[in-house]
Amino acid sequence: MLLLDAEQQPVVGATLRGACRSDDGAFFGGKKLEAPWTCTTDAQGICSAELRLLPRPDSDRANACKALAPTEITEAGAAPVKSSYFTFFADGQTQSYNLLQKGASWKHGDYFFQSLESRTAFDDLVGRNTGEFYKRRVTIKDEPATPALTLDTAAAHVPRSRDYPNTEFLRARIDRKTREASVEIVVTDTYIDYAMHMLSEARYGAGAKERTVALKVGKQGSTCNMRDLFERKCTHQETVSFPVDMEAFRQAAAYRPGQSTQWRFQIHAKSGHARMRSLSHAEFHALAQAMDEVLAGRR
Repeated sequence: MLLLDAEQQPVVGATLRGACRSDDGAFFGGKKLEAPWTCTTDAQGICSAELRLLPRPDSDRANACKALAPTEITEAGAAPVKSSYFTFFADGQTQSYNLLQKGASWKHGDYFFQSLESRTAFDDLVGRNTGEFYKRRVTIKDEPATPALTLDTAAAHVPRSRDYPNTEFLRARIDRKTREASVEIVVTDTYIDYAMHMLSEARYGAGAKERTVALKVGKQGSTCNMRDLFERKCTHQETVSFPVDMEAFRQAAAYRPGQSTQWRFQIHAKSGHARMRSLSHAEFHALAQAMDEVLAGRR
């Protein structure tokens, strides 16, 4: 189990408790086995618990273990809260990888639950705050006919939701003639509302160094299904980008291994809506390394 907060940072020292039951599938009677479990998250937000399950006859798998109650999460210094009902070992394999992430959800309460398809997917989430995770996902586009070579970290931000594919990633351009580099952040915002918000500006930095920059609009679109039309609402999506000056970029890239820190920025709309978004300092560090390697001719 991996426990993250709303900004995808590990929740350390939290205790998780729950119970599930496996049975042999018999319509009447049959065998049943209840398995309570508990674990405490480590510095990476990971905790592990062992469950005893009923085996399937003539198979190396076990029967599904269905939750008996919502998972209880007790963060350090806080009162216990409940997550949604969910199933452990639904496919009956000996290893199960799951994500609990803090954040409002109409279906899952204060914690979003997701059963991950593989150990690889689990390790990717654990490694989101490491430079190596992002460095492996930097994409370089070198098309001779274009005036600039581009690098981006889009591959590190696969949307979890098909309905609301909100992402943010870094993109750099290196001019072929001058070898000058520029960096921007690309943001996609998807939401349901009566009208499009019309994203207009971004703010980053703090105090005297706070900067406000205009957004460059990429794509805008709306989808209105029958349910939305009855409520006079539609699903809107806006993709925008804004430049980050190189001094701020290099400061954000001054990352040291082991850190789990975020670079935060705000997106403001003409409608008055504002959203706080963030990117890992490790991501800035990885893109800066890749840019320097390209400029030095090592990549």
